[in-house]
Amino acid sequence: MPPLPLSSAYRSPKPPTSIELRAFTHGLQPTRVPDMMAHFTEDWRRFGVDAWNEVPNHWRPESGDAVGWWTLPTYLGDEFIAPLLGAAPGTCILQPSVHWTVQCLLSSPELAARGHDVLVPDTAFPSVLHSAKQWSHLRDLSPHVVPSTKAHRVDRTALLEAIGPDTALVALSHVGFTTGARLPPSFLRTVADRVHAHGGLFLLDGYHAAATQPVDVDALGCDLYVGGLLKEASGSSGNAFVYLRDGLTLTPRLTGWFGDAAPFEFRPDPEPHPDVRRRFLGGTTAVASMYHAVEGVRLLLDVGLEAVRAHSLALTERALDHADALDLPLRSPRSPDARSAMVLLDVPHAEQMVAYLKQHNIYTDSRRNRVVRMAPFVWNTAADIDRTFERIDEGISTGAYRDVHVDTHGPVT
Repeated sequence: MPPLPLSSAYRSPKPPTSIELRAFTHGLQPTRVPDMMAHFTEDWRRFGVDAWNEVPNHWRPESGDAVGWWTLPTYLGDEFIAPLLGAAPGTCILQPSVHWTVQCLLSSPELAARGHDVLVPDTAFPSVLHSAKQWSHLRDLSPHVVPSTKAHRVDRTALLEAIGPDTALVALSHVGFTTGARLPPSFLRTVADRVHAHGGLFLLDGYHAAATQPVDVDALGCDLYVGGLLKEASGSSGNAFVYLRDGLTLTPRLTGWFGDAAPFEFRPDPEPHPDVRRRFLGGTTAVASMYHAVEGVRLLLDVGLEAVRAHSLALTERALDHADALDLPLRSPRSPDARSAMVLLDVPHAEQMVAYLKQHNIYTDSRRNRVVRMAPFVWNTAADIDRTFERIDEGISTGAYRDVHVDTHGPVT
């Protein structure tokens, strides 16, 4: 088993002495990515349109499996996404974004037939809520927002009590993006069982969970599990995914011709593809992004998700010890069971602290100028954590961080 950290397996745009702690926003580039993108340009040049039917298998060259651009979304879903989620082959497919996947789900008549309410806690990432509000004007679906607790956590009791006969869908974030709180498997299973007892569906958004810990979608009772490879999986943008429980029938009204049963017969009427996964495809699939999609996943699967989780917990525990020593309040949980890969610190004028750290080549981010977020990952060491908190201590004790000008060049943090 390769030792952690895996810093040599990634390429950073920053100086070698820099500390990158923003895995929850955009992972570092795996070293194989340039070669994979060179394969894309060469396949395009060499095969042209025939690449849709078959190209060399750069993803599993030792397997002997035939692969073409047409089958890449399902092939990579089987080979890399399914192991990431503990899922069976035939249940996962690459997607352009979680937003697209949720839109497809909400456009499926089978969902509205199950009930009217789309249940979302106010701690969830807004993708599902925004989509539900937009579709509520077109379909008989209404968003039902469950307020959080005073500690900014999912109100588990209120959420369970809100599930009833009119619940079509419950959508939760596996890890809260503003709290770093990880919902425990026992609670998620309870939610799934209650939703299913009323005939509804259970969707779990794992964008901040998958690739940081082992996941077992069957044990959690998920009907759908969505996420993306942009963050800890280091797959960059355009590489999201969905798991669909075996036997789940959905016919999205947004299905494009890549999800049709017979696309090259060019019939006037659409027919759903027999593989339900492909019904979540739209128009012509973007190919280039799939060449680099799973190189980060490959690294994590090779080292083992249990080892990834253990390394993450050790580094976040070290961060909590430093935070306690500096008397910094935590927004994220302390318990290892509830802790994700993220640590969130309540820091006054957090954006200035982020800018101060950046001046010292330490990269974190903030949310709403209230919290400093960091996520030590497989490329980080204990020394990185120590150095980060030395700078935080220096900035607070001298007040120097409060004098830093926040220079924002764009909206992304």
